[in-house]
Amino acid sequence: MVFRIEHPAGGYKKIFETCEELNEPIPAVVVGVIPEWLSGSLLRLGPGLFEVGAEPFYHLFDGQALMHKFDLKNGHVTYYRKFVKTDAYVRAMTEKRVVITEFGTAAYPDPCKNIFSRFFTYFKGIEVTDNCLVNVYPVGEDFYACTETNYITKVDPDTLETLKRVDLCDYLSVNGVTAHPHIESDGTVYNIGNCFGKNMSLAYNIVKIPPTPKDKSDPIAKSKVLVQLPSSERFKPSYVHSFGMTENYFVFVETPVKINLLKFLTAWSIWGTNYMDCFESNETMGTWFHLATKDPPDSYPSEPIFVQTPDSVEEDDGKQRDSII
Repeated sequence: MVFRIEHPAGGYKKIFETCEELNEPIPAVVVGVIPEWLSGSLLRLGPGLFEVGAEPFYHLFDGQALMHKFDLKNGHVTYYRKFVKTDAYVRAMTEKRVVITEFGTAAYPDPCKNIFSRFFTYFKGIEVTDNCLVNVYPVGEDFYACTETNYITKVDPDTLETLKRVDLCDYLSVNGVTAHPHIESDGTVYNIGNCFGKNMSLAYNIVKIPPTPKDKSDPIAKSKVLVQLPSSERFKPSYVHSFGMTENYFVFVETPVKINLLKFLTAWSIWGTNYMDCFESNETMGTWFHLATKDPPDSYPSEPIFVQTPDSVEEDDGKQRDSII
């Protein structure tokens, strides 16, 4: 007789199960009592689709974005969910295959194309995913789903319908931002992202999106870079998950977990690999702490402030910048 005992951690497979959208909210089972005065909505994001046609997504960060909504009212709770109709999702569902490379899943040219068409597809450049499965946050009076690339997706918090995709590169000098911004009580949004500048310069830009203007125009159109922090390595930015912020300062921790840009730029065209394959560790670097003032001096009204690191870092003009602490 054979006895089989499943390890408690074996339940992790549940998080890789594909879900279906709901046509309408359903009542949730409430254990205990929810106060009558507690009302509102809770929005959450996560992966919800792990295969397209015969092709699977191989990493938890690759599952297509599914938005969840819990409505609390009069001691009752209803639950609702819908997929965020990103470009990555719509194209995958249309073509029945993985179309855009995700964090741990590489996409390949359309197998229906002939060998010459597939060959040239590799050289069209890097197509960055907009699969916004990580977080949802307010910008002015709107809500945006996000991941860690330059794309954020506007959603309707009531119906969970996808409204439009926004490319932050159209407004800011960033190549991607974190999914974990800081939001002040007045609605100001602060975030940080990588910036690949001229002459292959590399830096981290802290950006600011103001609250909704009096004229009700789009706050994103008025966003700007506040501070620019130099990278410890020219071709290898550190992976950026989040950053710290106090009343007066920004604190950025630059870790030895690096993204090899040369690998990244050739991952699709030459190697056919994914984002995760471009990560590596710099075991001799240690950890760097960058400190910058939150309110730049009036003498720098329109340009980012460069903050000097402990080691000597020179800008393109060859002049060293002073520390601002």
